[in-house]
Amino acid sequence: MTLFYDASVELNVKEFIFNKEESKHLAKVLRMSIGDIISVTNGMGVEWIGKLSLVTPYKVIAKLKDSVKHQKNKNQIHLVIAPTKNNNRMEWLLEKITELGVASITFISCDNSERKIIKKKRFEKIIISGLKQSQQFFLPKINEIISFKEFITTHESDQTFIAHCEDQPKQKLIDIKLTGSEISLMIGPEGDFSPSEINFAIERNIVPVSLGKQRFRTETAGILGCHLLLIKQQQNTIL
Repeated sequence: MTLFYDASVELNVKEFIFNKEESKHLAKVLRMSIGDIISVTNGMGVEWIGKLSLVTPYKVIAKLKDSVKHQKNKNQIHLVIAPTKNNNRMEWLLEKITELGVASITFISCDNSERKIIKKKRFEKIIISGLKQSQQFFLPKINEIISFKEFITTHESDQTFIAHCEDQPKQKLIDIKLTGSEISLMIGPEGDFSPSEINFAIERNIVPVSLGKQRFRTETAGILGCHLLLIKQQQNTIL
């Protein structure tokens, strides 16, 4: 079933009218016709299922067939990452963590950051596309970019990890026992976190971790770290 996104859709809507852009896509690209079944989500758990009753390149209408309110996963992963200089690499990251089911992302400005602004509207389009492609019903939340120290002093999670490449004592993320349902993972910029940032985090009980022996690109580290945490959360659920 084809999934669409609209923040305004609700469970009890009897009729849904697609905007002009989506209508053209439905009619011209997907070549859908009257009677076809589609699904729309608001990114907050609603799955609205409808049957197309009108299909033109300018206007497509669907009538309610069924609707479901999906329950949010109690296990939440929050990726905290410094944006890379190359925006395309961040867009790729956002697409992939959306497919994985990461709950939220915060961009941070660090001592070694080369980029200290983000294109939030563009990023939101990327995660919406990832949501539709992966057939999910909860849209990750993109937070505004903040400084490293501001995040450290204001965030709240059951467990928070900082992944870095400095030659300091740290645990392998894959070996750590997860004790909470809300987990934050911090990934540094292309030049890594500075020693002073790492020490600042450790002093505030943030656990230093390693993702492996090799050195990863920022976006690769983000994907790998989130994937490891997701696997560990699923294992905990099974146990």
